[in-house]
Amino acid sequence: MSTAPPFGLTFGNIPLINLRNEFRATHAFVKSHDAEDCLKPPVRPIQTSLLIWGGMPDDFMTLILQRSILGVEAYLPGALFYASAALGVASKELMVKIRNPSMFGAKLMVANVYHRMPASVHEELSLKHLDQELYERSISFYREIRNPIFHGKQLSSPGIEGLRAAFSHIAQLYEWIDYWHDPKKVLKSSIKLGPLTLHMPIKFLDDAP
Repeated sequence: MSTAPPFGLTFGNIPLINLRNEFRATHAFVKSHDAEDCLKPPVRPIQTSLLIWGGMPDDFMTLILQRSILGVEAYLPGALFYASAALGVASKELMVKIRNPSMFGAKLMVANVYHRMPASVHEELSLKHLDQELYERSISFYREIRNPIFHGKQLSSPGIEGLRAAFSHIAQLYEWIDYWHDPKKVLKSSIKLGPLTLHMPIKFLDDAP
C-alpha cells in the first residue's frame, strides 16, 4: 500500500486475475449481438455483466477500450515480475524500471513496453522477437487508437467490426504474454482461457534452470 499526499488516497496493486476477468467479460460483450445492437438507434441503457451504462454509446465504447488497454499495460509488468523470479534475474533496479517503462529510453511507448521491458527480463520475451508482425501492428494501434483516446479524443460512431478488431488486437497481446507466463498462476483452474491463436516456435521458460 502507498499513500499520495496531499490527497491522502491509498493504493494497492490490482490483482492480475481482476484484469483478466474484466477483459474477458468486456471482450465477450464486444463480440456479442448486444454490442452490435447498442450502436444502433435509439439510444438506450447498455447492460453488460460488469456495469449498466446510461450515457451515449460512443462514450461507453471509448471507456471500455481505454480500460482494456490500461488493463494489458498493467498486466504485463505483473507477469514480468513472475518471469523474472522464475528466471532468477529479479532485482530491485529491474523492478523499478518495470514499474516505469519510460526508463527504458525508447522514444516510442510500444518499444519500451512491448520490446525493451520484457527483453530486460529475457531477450526472447520481447514481442518484437516473438511476433514481429504483432509488434509492428501494435505501433500502428498505439498511434491510431491508443494515443488519441488517451489524449482528448473519443470514438465517433464506431463500427462494430472496427471495435472487434481493436479488442482482438488486445486479446492477441494477452496471448503473447500467456505464451511465456502461465495464466493459471493468476486464474482459477476452473476458468476457461479461450483459444490461443499465436504460433511461436520456441518454448524456453519451461527449460529454464
